[in-house]
Amino acid sequence: MSATGPVVAVGAALAAVLLVAAGRYGYHRDELYFLAAGRHLAWGYPDQPPLVPFVARLLSSADSVAVLRVPSALAAGAIVVVGGLSARELGAGRRAQLLAAATLAVGGVVVGGGHQLSTAAFGFLAWAVLVWLVLRILRTGDDRLWLVVGLVAGVGLLDSDLVAFLMAAIVAGALLAGPRQLFRSPYLWVGGAIAALMWSPYLLWQASHGWPQLAVSRSIAAGHSGSSTPRWLVLPEQLVFLSPWLAPIWVAGLLRLLRDRALRWARSIGIAYVVLGAFFVATGGKAYYLAGMFPVLVGAGAEPTLR
Repeated sequence: MSATGPVVAVGAALAAVLLVAAGRYGYHRDELYFLAAGRHLAWGYPDQPPLVPFVARLLSSADSVAVLRVPSALAAGAIVVVGGLSARELGAGRRAQLLAAATLAVGGVVVGGGHQLSTAAFGFLAWAVLVWLVLRILRTGDDRLWLVVGLVAGVGLLDSDLVAFLMAAIVAGALLAGPRQLFRSPYLWVGGAIAALMWSPYLLWQASHGWPQLAVSRSIAAGHSGSSTPRWLVLPEQLVFLSPWLAPIWVAGLLRLLRDRALRWARSIGIAYVVLGAFFVATGGKAYYLAGMFPVLVGAGAEPTLR
């Protein structure tokens, strides 16, 4: 049973609140950087792909901080909707779909990410949509959706390299928990080729400039970024990103994905989260890198939370 209407209303409400508040304070330092980078458009930059500087360039003529933040506000609203859709894919009823949407709509990391122009705002949405599409493929067997996955992944990779780690973790989850017949689908390989082709201009830019992104990554791992996290805090901080009071919902969702026999078909998604968590701890990634998994985890945990 679908609750698409109410879920969309919750997402629209969050976007509206963010838009109303968008001009209440000045530019964040990252927004100033994106505006500066947008004046020198390229296929890559030392620390990121080209998407967000390109968006900043498109919106810079308005000379308005509120206008600059419109795409992020819309992305936050869309994340809420995708969380509700993910809950429906996992068998949630109308009330549970609405709970998933409402949880995300008041979650700190979603609201914060939607309140300024950032790679995180678009990255969270890309992760949410990709995982939802994979859920649909796993549930329905419609492997033609791998072509859509490829397109979404390609756009996401032009926002953040982290999309590559998500897709690798999903592959690892499918290899460990199945269904391994996914890898026999030609659509999967074509979708992967689409994503790689869309990402290739950025990779060529990186290669031609000596792979500066690797130096940036080493600096982050060493704790030299303002938002770096000690490795031992990467996993504990997951408990506060939405809210400490809401953490039981997504934790229940993770346990359900890993243990519920009725959701064995989706177990690879739960394993993907574990793989990503271990990887980011081992490599010194930032704690918020995992936040793109919250929509599916909240979606999985909404029904048992109501019960």
